[in-house]
Amino acid sequence: MSEEKLAPAATLHGYDRWAASYDHIDNPLIAATAWVMDRAPLGCKGLEVVELGCGTGRNAPRVLEAGARSYTGVDGSRGMLDVARARIDDPRASWIEIDLHVAWSPPRTFGFAIVVLVLEHLTELDSLARSLASSVRSGGRLRIIDLHPERIAAGAVAHFQDGETDVTFPSIAHPIETLREALDRAGFTVEVREWPAEDTMIADVPRVAKHRGRPLVLDVSATRR
Repeated sequence: MSEEKLAPAATLHGYDRWAASYDHIDNPLIAATAWVMDRAPLGCKGLEVVELGCGTGRNAPRVLEAGARSYTGVDGSRGMLDVARARIDDPRASWIEIDLHVAWSPPRTFGFAIVVLVLEHLTELDSLARSLASSVRSGGRLRIIDLHPERIAAGAVAHFQDGETDVTFPSIAHPIETLREALDRAGFTVEVREWPAEDTMIADVPRVAKHRGRPLVLDVSATRR
């Protein structure tokens, strides 16, 4: 099998290529983030929710089943959004195509925002933090759930197979303190939790066993000041 390493500018095109097969692979990191949300629920009942970097909309059913008033999925990959629109048949769901590498000013504000498995694809975090500050009203909440930067630094990066080619995305291990500072500058009060790959997680997601005893998922909760 050949290998292809994408340049940062090709990330969105890479996700366009991955879109058709994205939901049909056994991705242990997606499973691990879902495991975290099962044990520490979003708590978005009655709220208007926006997800930045929504991909194929895999988190939309979770949000809507939790009783959210609405769900708005935002992503820069048209291919991923096409899959999302096809999979989610709910009048409460809507979709917006926006490149999150630049700050975004949404047409309205929301009570809750989520970001899941996005940070490694961003060259810097201030643009995302400004987008979140524009998206979340004062007193609203934010949840970021991502691969822990220590695992990215150790080589656990996003990749997929395109035919006979293994395609690897560029991945940046943003230190936790860098994320905390970016969110603080944007007007958020931040709390950080780190979930290690331990027995209870491994029992449900066996493929993360190779990370046993190490922090695997970064879980950030924040409130807009």
